[in-house]
Amino acid sequence: MRATQRLCFIGFSSASFFIVGIGIVLPAWIAFHAGGSSLVGLVLLSSSVAGFVLAPLSGYIVDRHSRLTVTAAGQAIRAGGLFVLAFVQVVPEGLACPLLVLSAILGAFGYALLAGAMSGLLQSIIPESERMAFNLRLSFFNQAGLAMGTGVAGYAIDRLGSATAAVLSACIALAILPLLGTLTRTPTGRRSMKGLNSLSASREAFRYLLNEPQSLSAAVTVGLAFAVIQITNLLLPGFVIHSLGGGSNLFGTLEMTAAIAGMAALAVAGIPMLARQMAAATAAILAGAAASLIALSFVTNPLGATVLYAFAGMLWNLSRAAANGHLLTVVDSALIGRVQAFTTLLTGGLGALIFLLPTLVPSATEADLYTACGVTILIANALVGLWTGRRRHERI
Repeated sequence: MRATQRLCFIGFSSASFFIVGIGIVLPAWIAFHAGGSSLVGLVLLSSSVAGFVLAPLSGYIVDRHSRLTVTAAGQAIRAGGLFVLAFVQVVPEGLACPLLVLSAILGAFGYALLAGAMSGLLQSIIPESERMAFNLRLSFFNQAGLAMGTGVAGYAIDRLGSATAAVLSACIALAILPLLGTLTRTPTGRRSMKGLNSLSASREAFRYLLNEPQSLSAAVTVGLAFAVIQITNLLLPGFVIHSLGGGSNLFGTLEMTAAIAGMAALAVAGIPMLARQMAAATAAILAGAAASLIALSFVTNPLGATVLYAFAGMLWNLSRAAANGHLLTVVDSALIGRVQAFTTLLTGGLGALIFLLPTLVPSATEADLYTACGVTILIANALVGLWTGRRRHERI
């Protein structure tokens, strides 16, 4: 039964990331045709702000209610967000923007609920000693689902039209819910939160993090690992054009090689013997990922950039998966929803700052920003390590 639960969990998670991949392509395409790049930016901003604002509420809901129920609700809300997209092209022009923003908000809230609840389910299914290895293997399948979702979305839009693609995507999101059926006997690991509202529950989680240096370190590391990926997503197109003298072909090649190399690294790291060493190596892997940003800023040759970007893709994927695995290992299951919400707040805050960099320092090149961000993340990673070591020594 436990093996079946694990397989169904992996299946649901990878299928859910398939929907994430669709959600990357479909709303942007519809928004561009409804109002151009400015509307795409508004939709992305709405999603980011919604995730940031609703994170405390989602964490409270995850830790207060059944993780299975919240997982199903989060998936249903995401399906609703996709379904809303189907009406954008048939409503009056003035309603297109509100519908796109509503879809973005539903998607962000649904994903926040889903991420926290599934973390709690994973902790219930997988023993602590096996969580790192399992999460590394899970990350491999999630990455595969994400890649397939982006490709399928593009194909579906071309063949079926965006409205039909949106409806089918919503149906797929709902169709995978039966995979959760095998988890009905899984203990939720939650505890009573009587007398706690969303604000007081968040304060409780924050006090927990301050008193548990390993948990706070793990949460901050997750945020920093995602920051590396946000930086590359923001700066790579301009870097390809301005520093490498390339075009869309080189851009696509870099992204493809990084994705393939990252999946290969996750497959190897998922081997139990290696996975056991990942928790201790998380900070070093993150430092390597940050250093790769600095190294990339000095590359001017497309071939050299491709090789380095593939290596960097390995480090980015490993650092993110290892940070998440470590978080699931050290955090109390009763507070995992609120701790995940804290990482969402941190990721959203860092993301907002990162996305504003070209506006704040318009004279800086993409290479300059790669260097600055890499150095900043290296320093932050070192400070987190020093703080964690000092707090651990104080407690001893």
